[in-house]
Amino acid sequence: MANVRTVEQLEAALTEELKWRTHEVVQWESVAAGVRDYQLPAVVRGGIALLYGHWEGYVKAAGCLYLEHVSRKGLKIDELRAELAAVSMRTLLGKGESSKSSTQHTEIILAIREGGGELARIPFDRSTIRTRSNLSFEVFEDIMHSIGCDASRHEIHRSLINNRLLKNRNDIAHGRELYVLLDDWRDIRHRVFEMLVDVRTQLANSAATESYRRVVRA
Repeated sequence: MANVRTVEQLEAALTEELKWRTHEVVQWESVAAGVRDYQLPAVVRGGIALLYGHWEGYVKAAGCLYLEHVSRKGLKIDELRAELAAVSMRTLLGKGESSKSSTQHTEIILAIREGGGELARIPFDRSTIRTRSNLSFEVFEDIMHSIGCDASRHEIHRSLINNRLLKNRNDIAHGRELYVLLDDWRDIRHRVFEMLVDVRTQLANSAATESYRRVVRA
């Protein structure tokens, strides 16, 4: 696992994670461009699955790298912005959601109020970034919010992600007969990687500006 203690190390890890994915997609496109016309429909079906894999894979990997970077800062819960404080207390919040006991709810509220001065324990394993194995635009929005980033600038791509990438990938994965033109695949690839580059940029900027910290109003 990459060392991401410093901003520079995080930026390098985020870039490397995107670099190999970009290289693999470029290689696939080169292969697809060289096959015969009758072979292309089946090849592009595989290309949709590949694109989705990198879409979900990078969002998950990049989010985990960022959470690890923040975790290694050794901050207290009340020093974190609300979204990241919620990540650090997710287990406790989950108990409240599943419990019907008012006593336990009260205990959880007290723990939250009194625990602000404790060292934040921010998980950064792959299960922390919850893509639900179906990274729709709505799930992407939720993930970006949970790490203090903004997905609204990509609102224009909501339909592309949900209908042209995710739905097509699911149809192909479930054995349905569905074919995508290579030019359509290229358009999806361009827009998806445009979004992934922005994810990398937002996370690197958040680390550099320490926007994971709570802003205390005077």
